[in-house]
Amino acid sequence: MSKKKRFGISQALTRGLSETINVVENNLGVYRHIVLPLSRVELDPDNPRKMNINLLDVREGIRTDDPLYQRKSDELEKLKELAHTIKSNGIINPIVVYKQGELYRIVAGERRCLASILAGKQEIEARCFNQKPKAYDLKLIQWVENTAREDLSLYERLGNVKEIITEYQKQFGPVDVTASLLRKITGLSLSQTTYYLQVLNAPSDLQTHIKNGNIRNLDKAAFISGQSTAELRNQLIEACIDGSSLKQMRAMIAQQKVMSRDNRSLQLSNRGRLTAKINMGTTQQVKVIKAIVESVLTHQRLGHHTDHFSKVNWVDLRQTTRAFRRLIEILEVEVSA
Repeated sequence: MSKKKRFGISQALTRGLSETINVVENNLGVYRHIVLPLSRVELDPDNPRKMNINLLDVREGIRTDDPLYQRKSDELEKLKELAHTIKSNGIINPIVVYKQGELYRIVAGERRCLASILAGKQEIEARCFNQKPKAYDLKLIQWVENTAREDLSLYERLGNVKEIITEYQKQFGPVDVTASLLRKITGLSLSQTTYYLQVLNAPSDLQTHIKNGNIRNLDKAAFISGQSTAELRNQLIEACIDGSSLKQMRAMIAQQKVMSRDNRSLQLSNRGRLTAKINMGTTQQVKVIKAIVESVLTHQRLGHHTDHFSKVNWVDLRQTTRAFRRLIEILEVEVSA
């Protein structure tokens, strides 16, 4: 069984995200540091992080007849670990809130709030915006908060990205949010934003498995979504659930292609001699090959392969030839599947 891929982020990206949230906060105007009674804090029902446990469960205990009893109990145990840390060291990072009537709604820090209640605290440090953040700014702040968490499900992350796109288009108009634009917004790599957009547009069968927690890996989900038939997707979904690695899943598709070509060859064997492969022609102009490679890599599904060609010396005919062959191999796997 393959090792689960965790959604950790590098220190460099963490710094970038911190800068992003600082820009958002500065644009919103001055916020103030306050100490809030926990009794006046409420959770955000629209937070992309979908926690099962709520304030009532923490304050009064989880009802044994609750249909989500087991899930809530698992979350409660994790909150108790955080509560122990808060008892010993307090809260390192204040929660972020804005005033909503007589209460304060959490923008970021729901787990810290719930754990503080478990720790027996009556108050909590907070950064309070003087006005409610605009919807787009709110989603961006929550994205920064949620991205730092490694236990967030793929379904929750996709929901967060979808909400960011929706609010961005509401604020800046009906623009086409490309992988490059999403990269600037979120601070993720181009390959990750390409995958996110691809999975957001995935067929409903894959979306259902992601929602149910059967598919948890973004790279695998993007690869599955790129398959043209439900039959191929179902085969890969089953393989993914059984623990196959992305490399093994790619090999499955490659084998399917070979078998399909063999079957076509057998069907056409009685129709005379046929060309076994396409002649791509020749050229001594390396600029032509470079232009072809760079043009193909601008395709949304193929942008994550750019690093393979970043060190090619396009003046060297041998390196250029190898680069073009490599491009054909990639296309055969990702486009022809």
